[in-house]
Amino acid sequence: MEVSPYRQNINELFSTRTYHIDFYQREYKWTADEVKRLLEDIFYHFDQSYAKHCDLDPSEENVRDKYSWYYLNTYITNKTDGRIFVVDGQQRLTTLTLILIALYHLCGANAQNSLELQDWLKAKIVGIGVGGKRQFWMAHDKRDTLMQALLTGNTPSINMIDDGITARHIIENYALLQKELSTRLPSRHKLDTFIYYFLGMVVIINLEVAQTDVPMVFEVINDRGVRLQSYEILKGKLLGEIDKAEVDQFADIWDKSLQELEVEEDVDNFFRTYLRAHFSDTRKQGQIFDGPYHREIFDPANNTLNLKRSPHDVKTFLKGPFRYYTKLYYKLRILGDNENSSFSECYYNSQLNRMDGHIMLTLAVCAVDDPDEDAKILAIARAFDRAYVMLQLNRAYDSNQFQELLYTLHPMLRTCPTDEIETRIDSQVLAEINTRRNTNAQELLSYGQFKQVGYGDYNSRFLRYFLTRIENFLSDGLLWKLKDTMYNYVCGTGRSNAYHIEHILARNDESRGLFLDASGEVDEALFENERNRFGGLLLLKGQDNSSSSNELYKDKLRTYTGSAPHFAQTLVPDFYKANSAMSNFIETSELQFTPAHQFTRDTLESRSELLFSMTKKVWNV
Repeated sequence: MEVSPYRQNINELFSTRTYHIDFYQREYKWTADEVKRLLEDIFYHFDQSYAKHCDLDPSEENVRDKYSWYYLNTYITNKTDGRIFVVDGQQRLTTLTLILIALYHLCGANAQNSLELQDWLKAKIVGIGVGGKRQFWMAHDKRDTLMQALLTGNTPSINMIDDGITARHIIENYALLQKELSTRLPSRHKLDTFIYYFLGMVVIINLEVAQTDVPMVFEVINDRGVRLQSYEILKGKLLGEIDKAEVDQFADIWDKSLQELEVEEDVDNFFRTYLRAHFSDTRKQGQIFDGPYHREIFDPANNTLNLKRSPHDVKTFLKGPFRYYTKLYYKLRILGDNENSSFSECYYNSQLNRMDGHIMLTLAVCAVDDPDEDAKILAIARAFDRAYVMLQLNRAYDSNQFQELLYTLHPMLRTCPTDEIETRIDSQVLAEINTRRNTNAQELLSYGQFKQVGYGDYNSRFLRYFLTRIENFLSDGLLWKLKDTMYNYVCGTGRSNAYHIEHILARNDESRGLFLDASGEVDEALFENERNRFGGLLLLKGQDNSSSSNELYKDKLRTYTGSAPHFAQTLVPDFYKANSAMSNFIETSELQFTPAHQFTRDTLESRSELLFSMTKKVWNV
C-alpha cells in the first residue's frame, strides 16, 4: 500500500483543492462534545502563547515566530477521476469550515477595519474549483443551501438538507461555535491574533491512499479515538464494491433507509436482528453476529450474503432486502411504542414485557415487499405473546430456553404462509411445554394446570401483565375505557402510577376460618396456597391495595367499588344493577360473572374457572 503524507496548515488546506465527501462518510455526526473538545485543544495551546505575547501586534509574522503550533490530527483522501474524496476526516474538515464561517461573521461584527481579514477567511470557505465553478472547499451539493445560509447570515433550517442528522448537527454546532468564539475572543486584538493562529499554526496531515486500499484503511480508522460502529464499516465495504460513477444512488438508498434508525442509534441492532432472522437456525449460529458482524458477512469461510467481490449482488441487496427490511424493522419499532395501534401485541411485547423477539421472527417470515406484511406482523406478535404467556402459565418458561425456541422457529417461518404462522408457532410451544414438564399434553393450557399457579409462581411484572390483559379484555367487552393506561397497570411506579397485587383473602381470622383441617385448626399451608391462586387476586392502585390489606371481605367490597379496576368491581353486587353493558357482555361472551356477597372457597373456585375461561379467550387457546 502506498501512502503519501502531506503536512499543511488551515490556510493551505483550503486553498486550491475541493474536497468531496466520499460515501464512507456522508453524514456529519459530531455533536457538542466533540466540537467543544476540539476548541478546548486549540485554545489550550493558543491561550498559553497569547498570555506571553499579548503585547505584540496581531500579524502573521508575529504569530508564526512566537506561537507554538497545534497538531489537529490526520485526514485521509483518495483521488479518483480527478476529484479528491475525503475517506476519513470529514467530521473535522466540516467543523473547521463552520469555525471559519463563525470567525468570518465575528470578524465583521467586531470592528470596521476588517475587510482584509474577512476576505481572507471567506477565501478559505469558498473558492473557485475545477471548471471555474465557485463552491465550498468542503463540497457537498446537498449541503450547499444550508452552508450558504450560514455564510450569508440567513436563518438556517433542518429542511435545507434531506439528511436530517447532518442538518441538525451543523446548525447546532454552528450556534455553539458562534457562542464559544465570541466568549473566548472578546477583543479585536485577540480575535485578529487568533485568526492568524488558526489559519497559520493549526496543522493537519493529509494521507492520500490508492482506491484499492480504501476499504482496508476505512475499516481500521478511529475517529478521534472513537471506534467506528460495525454498520459504518459495513457501509464502506458494501459501497466500496460499486464503481464510483454509480455509487451515489446506492449511497442515497443506504442513507435514506437508515435515517430514522441512526437518530435512535439502533442501526447495529437492525443488522444483527436481520442477520439472525435470515442466516441462523440455532442460537449458537445467531451469536456469531453479536460482535463485529461486518467481518462475518465477508468472512471467506462464511460470506453470509454472498456479496464479496460482487457489485451486482451488492446493488441487488441494497435495492431489495436492505431497503425493505430496514423499513420493516423501523415500522416494528414504532408499533412497539404505540399503545393504541391495531397491532397491540407489538406494544405488549416491546413495552410491557420488554422483549423484541417478535421483531426477529417477523423479519424471518416476511419476504421482500411482502403483500401480506401487516397480516404477518399481527400473526407473529400474537403468537409470540401467546407463547410467552402459555409457557409462564405452564411453569415451563426459562428465558434462555425461550431464546433457543425462537431460533428453532426461523427455518419453519421463512416460507410459511400467513394462515399457518400461529399454528406452527403454537405446535413448537406445546412441544416445549411437554419437554420441560415431561408431559404429553394436547392443548396449550388446561384448567388442571391453571388452577395450580398464582402469586407465588411469578414475578410482579408478569402478574400485573396477566391481570392487565384480563382487565383490558373486560373493558373492551363492556365498551368502556380502561381506567388507566396499560403501561401504568403493568409498569407504573410511585404513589400515583403503581398498581399492586391485591389478595382478596386477607390474612385475618375470617379468611383463615375457611381452611380448617380435620381437628378444627387452620391449615396454614392450604390457606396460603389457596389465597395465592389467580382466582383470589386483583389489581389495585397502590394506596387502595395498602388500605385494604387485612380488611374483612365486606369492607374490601367498598374498596372494590368506584375507582377500582373493572375486574375488581365484578365482585360487588351493586355493579350489576342497571348495568346493561355488563348484561350484554355476559350474554355475548357466555362467561359466568356473578357478584360475591361473601368470598368463600366455592367463590374462589368459581373465580378461578372464570379467569381460566377469560384467559382462553384473551389468548385464543
